[in-house]
Amino acid sequence: MPIVTYIGRSHVRRATDSRMKDWEQNRPVEVTSAWLDHYGVRLGEEDFRIEGWTPESAEERSVDKGGDGIPDEGWSRKDISKWLAAYNIKPRGYATKTQLLELVATVMSPDGVAETEELVAESQEEETQEGDEE
Repeated sequence: MPIVTYIGRSHVRRATDSRMKDWEQNRPVEVTSAWLDHYGVRLGEEDFRIEGWTPESAEERSVDKGGDGIPDEGWSRKDISKWLAAYNIKPRGYATKTQLLELVATVMSPDGVAETEELVAESQEEETQEGDEE
């Protein structure tokens, strides 16, 4: 879990979130990544030291909006690709997040069994061709 330490000039600073205690100088506070995703922009680098979290990691983090383990709009492109790779499906060339989500819809569709088998076969053919070229 990320740790935030107030290092500002005054001994105490008013809390960023109304549900937490005020910030005391040099007292490390353990917070969740979700809390930092929300309030991190309010913490200035000159007044706070943040360990175990970066704004870039917050942008890359996937959130499963459906809570079902199936990729949706909250997932990152990278995580959707990993999920599809678990089903032996690799898109041709570069695929956008929207294209990957369409592949997920095909995989999860009850009518998409035949299409999924075709996608797996195409992925395996491409891997074989790439291996022959090398």
